[in-house]
Amino acid sequence: MEMLLGRPALAPTHEELIAALAPPRAFADASFDSYRPDHRFPSQVRAKEVLVACAAASTTEDRLRRFWRRSTGERSVGWYLDGGFGVGKTHLLAATFHAWRGRKFYASFSELTSLVGALSFKGALQLLQGATLLAIDEFELDDPGDTVLISRLADELLLGGTNLVVTSNTLPDRLGEGRFGADDFLREIQGLARAFRVLSIEGGDFRRRSFAPDRVESEIGSCPESAVQIELDVLLRQLRRVHPIRYRGVVQGLEAVAIQEARTIELQSDALRFCRLVDVLYDYGVAVHMQGGGELGSLFPESFLAGGFRQKYGRCLSRLYELARVEAASIQRNGEGGPRSA
Repeated sequence: MEMLLGRPALAPTHEELIAALAPPRAFADASFDSYRPDHRFPSQVRAKEVLVACAAASTTEDRLRRFWRRSTGERSVGWYLDGGFGVGKTHLLAATFHAWRGRKFYASFSELTSLVGALSFKGALQLLQGATLLAIDEFELDDPGDTVLISRLADELLLGGTNLVVTSNTLPDRLGEGRFGADDFLREIQGLARAFRVLSIEGGDFRRRSFAPDRVESEIGSCPESAVQIELDVLLRQLRRVHPIRYRGVVQGLEAVAIQEARTIELQSDALRFCRLVDVLYDYGVAVHMQGGGELGSLFPESFLAGGFRQKYGRCLSRLYELARVEAASIQRNGEGGPRSA
């Protein structure tokens, strides 16, 4: 990643890892008041109402237990926000985190697995234990290691009284489907599924609806002077050499990136690393200008878009549509519960 800032991508310190367990800059001010559901989809209204009540009941453990029993008929340990791209799930998750009273942590799923890699399972568990809320964005199971790891971590945290609220594009009983031998890990997957009450959130992807096709291929001159310009092939080569946990240390110093000579990414390993980078760019509201590669929808082969990682690729494209319209580092909220550029 040296090409991006002219310096190495340093690994975060222990203190930086802990400080990062909060909503990213793009959702630092997310609230229930700024989430305005699309009333054409009652599930958006329902999700907001449930989470508002959940956060309000978090002032004491007894009140929270009473809330679970009253709202679900049994003591549930968490909410699973399931829905398509661009329906405002992350906004609701961040709003729940901000409104929650008590010790709490927030992380994307990939950040959580990276945290375990950096601190060890025992170290990560010691850090997270005692929290009354763990909010996890983009919950997904990509491989057997993640499945066993997160199943163990969730069990330990739930036994300790930590409540989980997560977002995902995949129903909990279908996690890992098409990605690895999920049938061999049904016990872990089904155990995770039983830990949640599903809140399905319907709606269209506002990012695609509001995207201007004539901006798929931005002119270099239209980018801010501070934009870093890098060819896609060069970027992909650098991503192979850098662990994803280091991405934040580079991205947080950027205002815009112009990715030149864009083309279809043929290797799945390269495509998945690129998706992870886009997630971090999105978290920080960094404008992304794809140049020279035709339509944005051709960035990934059709076989990838129909395969086991289709949710990752769909989310990546949805976020690139959003970032192509970002003109400043800050992101405002739109009227459909999601982020929209100023």
